[in-house]
Amino acid sequence: MDTRIITWPLEPARFEVLPFARSVEEAAQLPEKVRLTITCSPKHGPDRSVQMAAQLRELGHQVTVHVAARMVSDNDHLDRILAAIAQAGVDDVFLIGGDADPPLGAYSSAVELLEVVAAHPDRPRTIGIAGYPEGHPAIADEALERALADKSRHADYVATQMCFDPDALVAWVRRQRARGVTLPVLAGVPGKVSRAKLLELSARIGVGPSLSFLRKQRGIRALLSKGSTADKLYEKLGPAVDDPELNIAGFHIFTFNQLLETWQWQRAHDDARSGRARQAGRPRPFAEPEQEPA
Repeated sequence: MDTRIITWPLEPARFEVLPFARSVEEAAQLPEKVRLTITCSPKHGPDRSVQMAAQLRELGHQVTVHVAARMVSDNDHLDRILAAIAQAGVDDVFLIGGDADPPLGAYSSAVELLEVVAAHPDRPRTIGIAGYPEGHPAIADEALERALADKSRHADYVATQMCFDPDALVAWVRRQRARGVTLPVLAGVPGKVSRAKLLELSARIGVGPSLSFLRKQRGIRALLSKGSTADKLYEKLGPAVDDPELNIAGFHIFTFNQLLETWQWQRAHDDARSGRARQAGRPRPFAEPEQEPA
């Protein structure tokens, strides 16, 4: 029996977690059901993420599984991954290239894997792809632009890499719209985590351009100051999310496995924005998405 629960449009906030036991423990404590996205561990690959996805679905959460193309060993491996995803009731896959060097199998990029997944009999309802508002340390900007255009033909949305510069993110979205990429965008932002931990982990996951921006503009103290970088980003991007021409559907929030704290922080911001919208006589900015009929 098909147990998938499909939601569309995109949820206004989704929370990225690491494929560790703590993620399941904290997900069980959340007071509401949310969209959780599970990263693809460089050590364990997509199989561990799929296993955890099944656990999170049993808790009632919607789940997105990250699949790194360079960690898919062969077509049989891909068949097993997609079959397990479908069996778990997962409705969304986020396809990235990944950092395995050399690739473990036949796929060296998300572009190559995407066409196969999109035509697969066990493909999920929706497929997401990555965007890089501040570039990629190993890929030229023009190559990134071409790849995004190619991938967008088979995808349903774009989630960006974590970005600390709201102006750069909005400018990137405008540039993609001018190039004809119309997919909804989820803005990748850090959640409310320790600034020291944010600095440490950001350097490890490849957001050097963002950190360079902070150093150049306000110095490294921007991450360690009393004011929260995450708060400022979230608030400054709010008007962009409300702009229909940009089609920024919401936020992809990096929790660094501090899921409960990040959810509480995001909910507080959502409630505050809703209150301001009501006072101004506007609709609630982040309305809950309607579920499609079964």
